Amino acid sequence: MKRKDGILLILLALVVIGAGCTDQEQQEELQTLSISGQWSPNTIDPHLSGYISQRLGYAETLVGVDYEGKIIPSLAKSWDVSSDGKNWTFTLREGVLFHDGNPFTAGTMKTSLERSFVQSEAIFGKIPVSAIEAPDNLTLVISLDSPFPALPAYLSKAESAALAPGSYDADGNVVKPVGTGPFVFESWKPEEEIVIVKNPNYWGQVASVDKVIYRIMPEALTRKMLLDSKEIRIAMILSPEIAEGYTEKDGYTVLQQPIARVRMLGFNTAKEPFDDKRVRQAVNHAIDRESIVTYVLHGYGTTAAGLFPPGFYWANREIAPYTYDTEKAKALLEEAGWTDTDGDGTLDKDGKPLKIKLVTYPERAELPEISEVIQQQLKKVGIETELKVLNVDAANSLRNKGEFDIFLVGRGLLFVPDPDEIMMTDYHSNGTSVDGWGAYRWHNARVDELLEEARTTSDLAVRKELYDAAQAIIVEEVPVAYLNYYVNIDATTSDIEGYRLHPTEYSLHLENVSIA
Repeated sequence: MKRKDGILLILLALVVIGAGCTDQEQQEELQTLSISGQWSPNTIDPHLSGYISQRLGYAETLVGVDYEGKIIPSLAKSWDVSSDGKNWTFTLREGVLFHDGNPFTAGTMKTSLERSFVQSEAIFGKIPVSAIEAPDNLTLVISLDSPFPALPAYLSKAESAALAPGSYDADGNVVKPVGTGPFVFESWKPEEEIVIVKNPNYWGQVASVDKVIYRIMPEALTRKMLLDSKEIRIAMILSPEIAEGYTEKDGYTVLQQPIARVRMLGFNTAKEPFDDKRVRQAVNHAIDRESIVTYVLHGYGTTAAGLFPPGFYWANREIAPYTYDTEKAKALLEEAGWTDTDGDGTLDKDGKPLKIKLVTYPERAELPEISEVIQQQLKKVGIETELKVLNVDAANSLRNKGEFDIFLVGRGLLFVPDPDEIMMTDYHSNGTSVDGWGAYRWHNARVDELLEEARTTSDLAVRKELYDAAQAIIVEEVPVAYLNYYVNIDATTSDIEGYRLHPTEYSLHLENVSIA
């Protein structure tokens, strides 16, 4: 018996050891993708802040956006609009499951969408919606008070994501977002990381990697250090200077993509000196845009004339850019009453020196350096500039309180892939008084009229003419100064396959990414 007992113990030990080896081998086969970006969500509720949830792929919307910026089917496989433009019928995709296993239906989409319209009223309040109905499990009808051709574009916005009822606590707050995407939300450590895992039951392409760890690192130099040590495989939004170091470095790949984003200066038009159009025009002529692209951006990007890059449909290509002309800048300043009466090199008016405050943030790595160049260029025409470089939330807080003269920003243009959202938010009087990042406290009745007509006009060509006219007025009146258009630069380790940058910064589509 003792001998048999000994043999049994040995066999049992071998089984345990063998099982342990199998588990280890399985663990080694699991693929974990570590990436790093600069943005940290303030909440895990996609209806309040959906940018990260959409980019990482754990929440989805009715419609998507392709790599050409066109609206495409997503959770809705098709849609139609009535002849009067007021009733939109969306046919939903069959067989879609939420991450908790419950079916995605028109009823759950209706409930989720109604909540998102309330939670993100600043975005969806622009939609003249009167009712949302779900006549059956696969049909969603959205009724409007007036025609609104941009509706599908708004419904691609991350804040309209479909969430399962299991996402909420008894008070209706999101405790864990349960979506339909290719990845499942697992955990969030504020300002540190978000972890997502593969959704094996995804209705579309199932991801290759098993887990993604998104590490939140505001400083581009820190992301570079993590990439160098191979602690991450993808470093997002690098400065041109950092990216150049990887172009000829073995083991790395640099990706670049022109995107719908513009670097621009927003003027505080509510107070002196920038309540005077001539001073705003003078600053435009004092800035050498070419030198900024060449020396600060190392050639990554192009100088800007109007709001949209010329490669996008909505750009007004007839707009002439402001020329670099310091003499013209000085003449405009003198015309506005600013002269150097005491010969100290700084212009003054009524005994007050022309000293301004320029506010920006470091999360876009190149902005502080650009602000320093602008400081030097404005000095040449007699303007003294104090720089304030703060984290994006602190910088935006100053802007909202009006405690700035110029605000340097990288402005995304097509998060809603239709000009209605950016134009109404940044240039319509209702938006410039509240939440826009563009014109600040600036009002133009004709621009308001053009934008209001464009948002109810179904004819695409007519809408284009209306937006072209509005853009021309904005460039002439100069509530903002457009500097240059973005090229996003990411770097990856060379074993990453299938990673692609999106021109509207819409989604990373990490389900397409694999590790060789």
